[in-house]
Amino acid sequence: MTPSFSSSMGADLLDVTTPRHSLLSGRFKQSFAYIALQTRMPGIMSQIIMTLLSNKARLQQIHGSELDKDFHIIIESIERLKRELLRDRNFQLFHGNEPDKAEWNAFISELPRPKRSFFRASWLHSECYLYRRISSFFENSKCLRDFDYFQDLKQEDLIVSNKAISCLTLATRGLMKDFKSFSRLMRINLWSNHFEIQLSSFIFESPKDHSNIDVLAHVADLDRRVLVDESLMVWNCLLKAKGEKEVIVDYICDNGGFELFTDLLFIEYLVDQELATKVRMHVKAIPWYISDVMKHDIEWTIKYLKDSKEEHVSMLGKKLEFLMESERIVIAPISHFWTGPQSYFVMVDSNVELYRMLSQAQLAIFKGDLNYRKLLGDYIWDSTEEFITCLRGFRPTNMCAMRNVKCEVICGLPEGTADHLMRTDPTWMISGYYGVIQYTDSLKCKCEVQHSLCSLHSKAI
Repeated sequence: MTPSFSSSMGADLLDVTTPRHSLLSGRFKQSFAYIALQTRMPGIMSQIIMTLLSNKARLQQIHGSELDKDFHIIIESIERLKRELLRDRNFQLFHGNEPDKAEWNAFISELPRPKRSFFRASWLHSECYLYRRISSFFENSKCLRDFDYFQDLKQEDLIVSNKAISCLTLATRGLMKDFKSFSRLMRINLWSNHFEIQLSSFIFESPKDHSNIDVLAHVADLDRRVLVDESLMVWNCLLKAKGEKEVIVDYICDNGGFELFTDLLFIEYLVDQELATKVRMHVKAIPWYISDVMKHDIEWTIKYLKDSKEEHVSMLGKKLEFLMESERIVIAPISHFWTGPQSYFVMVDSNVELYRMLSQAQLAIFKGDLNYRKLLGDYIWDSTEEFITCLRGFRPTNMCAMRNVKCEVICGLPEGTADHLMRTDPTWMISGYYGVIQYTDSLKCKCEVQHSLCSLHSKAI
């Protein structure tokens, strides 16, 4: 039986949408944050338990009878966490072998007491805490420390997209170095985590259409759903770097599966066209938000492409493997900052080494809804507020955010756009049917960022 809210907790909830100029929080019952905490997260926890049980026979072959104790402890821990969530309990400190335990415990201890429980805290803090606690159950087990309980979902997402993979691979062979090709690749990449089914089921009128990127870009008439498209500024940023000895692009990944495939296509284009000499892919240290990319997801995806029976797909896989081996594409050093609860404007204080790494790049591309929420602090800005303002000084380098709109955090829209969408499509903020590609220049000065952070960076924060 699902636990119900305590009466004292219920009195704290407000039956309103999230007020403007406030943090997203489950305290507001008409917000997507409330729905996600009340319904979605318990469902995800139940799904993790089902994944464990469905893999039990396979895991027992590897670990033997020792596995039974781990199973019992982990399942009971997840069920207990679910009860804590639905009863709006306070966040608990970490006491196990978590490598980021000190950072998390310091963060929890510094939160104001009224904002340490699931529905009263910022939604970002609650969600990140839940995913981190779930991972800790596995990390502190004997047999399942490295078990990715989201792996099957990520792999299945790629496998069911075989037709789209084949078509997009053909369509992207021999692209020209021009803005037209660049922007279309960006838009396909933007929509890849939402419209892969439409790309897979699209019926081409003739065989030659399979290699026509115009057809693929037009599949779902998606361009009209891009509310802000500053891809030209991204293109110009990379062109401006031409002639420099090293042009690094930092790519902060979002989802695995089909979206990761389109990430790799876009990254391949960047290095092929010498828009970047090196692309660093930033991935998650632990299973995260159901489908986020980990190091082994990239390795598995490239092997999956290599093993394809379709020659052009297999050749792509081999090419990506070569680009990895030659370090034109690399996996950045794994950082637990990406799986912390902090907004990105605190990075300069909480993880200065990561900030310095990003400062070395010509461009950083932040993919997906969660990265966008962390860039904007999970805060309800005015929809017309400038992107640069909402970053609160976080500008280690030139930055691009590519995101499907899946929650109420948004900025940089033209005047009247949000009002029009609210009248014509009331669910526009949570549907994922709209997207943005936003850009801002860095705050770099001519000082040596690698050795010290200049006053310009410090004052901006």
